[in-house]
Amino acid sequence: MAEITGILLAAGSSTRFGDNKLLHQIDAKPVIAYSAETLRCCDRIIAVVREDAALQAVLSALDIECVINRQAERGMGHSIACAVNASLDSDGWCLLPGDMPYIRPSTTQRLIAALARDAELAAPYYQGKRGHPVGISKRFARALSALDGDTGARHIIERNIGLMTSIDCDDSGVLMDIDVPADII
Repeated sequence: MAEITGILLAAGSSTRFGDNKLLHQIDAKPVIAYSAETLRCCDRIIAVVREDAALQAVLSALDIECVINRQAERGMGHSIACAVNASLDSDGWCLLPGDMPYIRPSTTQRLIAALARDAELAAPYYQGKRGHPVGISKRFARALSALDGDTGARHIIERNIGLMTSIDCDDSGVLMDIDVPADII
């Protein structure tokens, strides 16, 4: 059985939102809690965070392991590398930006099932558009652990798109992130 680690990318600075969007409450629950729930089907969850005591406290209460990215300004790629380097024993990773609270856990379950069936890459597609989370097998561990910059794993995916297992879904949440307060529904 493949062991998949969920990576919750939560080291952004929320500059467009105005304050820490991951702590913003939706129905008395922080955004990050909804995103974390999406990854509960993973064997392990790692959140990559800046040094932020309030966010770390919320994640700790959710029983989520935190890896502090002390160079978060280097971008999402560096955050992914931090998490992958902390979980190199995994058979694959499920990457999710922390500001995507509207994804159904059942969508992630389908993605994890595809990785368990030896998919190299897997992603949900809603109305023909690729969304999140993205599943990446251990085959790409070296490339993931060396990422840097703000494009995340996009280049790995684009160079290997022929290996992508598409998971068609009716979950519009796979395309919905929160950048500004008006994005909250």
